[in-house]
Amino acid sequence: MNQIDLKGRVAVITGGAQGIGYATAERMLQSGASVVLWDIDTLPTPQTSYGTQKLICEHLVADYTRKGYIDGRAARLMTVTVRPGRPNAAASSFFSGIIREPLAGEEAICPVSPDVSHPVSSPARTVDGLIAVYEADRDAFLGRTALNLPALNVTVREMLDALERVAGPKVRARVRFERDERIAGIVANWPRGASAARAARLGLAAEPDFAAIVRQYIADCQASPDAGQALKGLEH
Repeated sequence: MNQIDLKGRVAVITGGAQGIGYATAERMLQSGASVVLWDIDTLPTPQTSYGTQKLICEHLVADYTRKGYIDGRAARLMTVTVRPGRPNAAASSFFSGIIREPLAGEEAICPVSPDVSHPVSSPARTVDGLIAVYEADRDAFLGRTALNLPALNVTVREMLDALERVAGPKVRARVRFERDERIAGIVANWPRGASAARAARLGLAAEPDFAAIVRQYIADCQASPDAGQALKGLEH
């Protein structure tokens, strides 16, 4: 069978948990695409110990809720970016670092390919989601206790394109690609995208694009006492 080169493309497949949808997803992966499966019956399949531990906690919350001990609900957060502060040892640190450090006039190293796709959310949308989950009526969860918060599915290249559109090419040029096999291996087992149909029932939505997240970070920095340092590298 002929194979189309889909490298760098993101395919969103509805009804992808089984049958034709699942087979299509496999075919797209073989062709190099990043695939996002959406299906109301898709079950979590953690690929890391960390993910397994979080799923265990979700089941405990569900069980204690079933027994009436608590009124529990669990929110699955997307990777939050742009986080303030400094780079740290977390594998996900670069998702903020490649935006935050260049805006501060510092070089940032990206340890993965620009084609890596990942679901992200801004700090503000994440806080909005947590509040909405806390205040939501139980019926909005459709019989479950856990739901995904909205995600903006974006590649590293698209993140840097947005940074350049908002802050200029000199800021983007401060990002250097230097592959780290340990981090790249960890990230390879993370979701390439996510959907949040049930969160939409709570009135939640992802940002329209990554440029909106960059602008939000800049606005937050401008309102803070250390704006001079955090935005030292911003072109005016």
